[in-house]
Amino acid sequence: FISRVDECMELSEQLRAQYKAEARFLRAFYYHLLMRQYGPVIIMAETIPVDADPNELQIPRNSYDECVAYVVSELDEAMNSLPSKITDNNQLGRPDQLVAKALKSRVLLYAASPLFNGNTEYAGFRNLDGKQLIAQNYNREKWEVAAAAAKAVIDALPGGLYKKSDANGDFDPLASYRDIYFDKWNKEVIWARRTDGAGTWEWNGGLIQVGGYANYAVTQQLVDAYFMANGQSPIIGYEGAGQPVINPASGYVESGVATEGGKYTRPGIWNMYVNREPRFYATVTYNGSEWVWHGDDGQSVWYAEFFATGKDGLQGGARGQDPTHSGYAIRKYSSPNSDVFNRRLIPNASWIIFRLGEFYLNYVECLNEYDPTHPDILKYLNLIRERAGIPQYGNGPDALPVPASPDAMREKIRAERRIELVFETHRLFDTRRWKIAPLVDNGPMYGMDMNAGTSWADPAFYRRRVFETRTFESKHYFWPIHQNELDRNKMMVQNPGW
Repeated sequence: FISRVDECMELSEQLRAQYKAEARFLRAFYYHLLMRQYGPVIIMAETIPVDADPNELQIPRNSYDECVAYVVSELDEAMNSLPSKITDNNQLGRPDQLVAKALKSRVLLYAASPLFNGNTEYAGFRNLDGKQLIAQNYNREKWEVAAAAAKAVIDALPGGLYKKSDANGDFDPLASYRDIYFDKWNKEVIWARRTDGAGTWEWNGGLIQVGGYANYAVTQQLVDAYFMANGQSPIIGYEGAGQPVINPASGYVESGVATEGGKYTRPGIWNMYVNREPRFYATVTYNGSEWVWHGDDGQSVWYAEFFATGKDGLQGGARGQDPTHSGYAIRKYSSPNSDVFNRRLIPNASWIIFRLGEFYLNYVECLNEYDPTHPDILKYLNLIRERAGIPQYGNGPDALPVPASPDAMREKIRAERRIELVFETHRLFDTRRWKIAPLVDNGPMYGMDMNAGTSWADPAFYRRRVFETRTFESKHYFWPIHQNELDRNKMMVQNPGW
């Protein structure tokens, strides 16, 4: 397309240039998708004729750094002919300069990360001629370049993060986080897939008693990762059999029933779920939590019953179905204005690919690795927490202590990223690029005991139990290349371990 579109003389020169730039962007985007799954790939910068000698198709893999350099150069060139911003509503979803900057930021962030930056575990990952495919020497400047790319995205959106107010005009952190995905093309959205088919997610996330399937599960480890309302982490580690080590400063209580209602909870809720941060209530459906249903008779409220005999339980309403086995379901992307039972679902949802919150987190992660005293680390990390409605580090009401070292700050940044970007297709690749997947994506995954309990207050349900066991081996950092591809191209080496 890029090599032939200029033959379409009925198109203006400007439009042809834009189309070529869009094609370059899409090619760069698809290379990024391949690189995050397969690592270093083969760069095909020029078209190979269909009648070419088969030997011309015997091509070795490029190094990961070469792949990054190519993708970045394509994005830089595309930006010269992409519009600065798409303003026509009929054209939303097409790439503009900001979308290209966003992709550049993400690609450079990955390139700076431990999996690709001085990873000596891949010393033997080479082409047949001995060419090294993953850089063996750590390069701190990669973080600096990635930080600059993230800051370029931030500077292009000075309006900041999306926020909403409640009926009284007061800032509403829960709605501010929840409705990023329902307020179509709001100021935080950089690039999204235009779709009106998001209802499938709501069917699978919705309670069985209101016509959903409740089969998108949440692990207990993720539930534990959410902060308390005071900004503290409730769980700081685990002992044998997944038993939590509770942070006494957090105010977290593992057991018992709440006798009083909280800002987002009612009396009778298990204490584990009381006084958590707003993003928790916007993301996780837990036993006893409200489910707002907008049906024919107006808005009504239902309550999750994941205990064994409940309306969403394995021995109750879920009998014969395949609901969550963890005792939790994903609430994120489910609108309170939807009617799951009658399949009247959110009409205005877009699948967000890039949003501003990601680039705040990209930026602070990069800064912490090459300039750990930079004031922007606290500034942009705290802006995420401010929108989340929880205390900040070293600033504002009920401020928390500033992490005392780059290592401590790294843990805080990663914890924030896990929560803020949950279920947005980041976590799987984050744990791999950080090289922590063997620790967090391996072994028993815990949930509540869905084979027990007859009421919301029954403690039998709230026993932590293993609902699945996952395996992560070193070969799982990258997907395997299909044998058919290796048979076609004898110069392409397989990924390590496969």
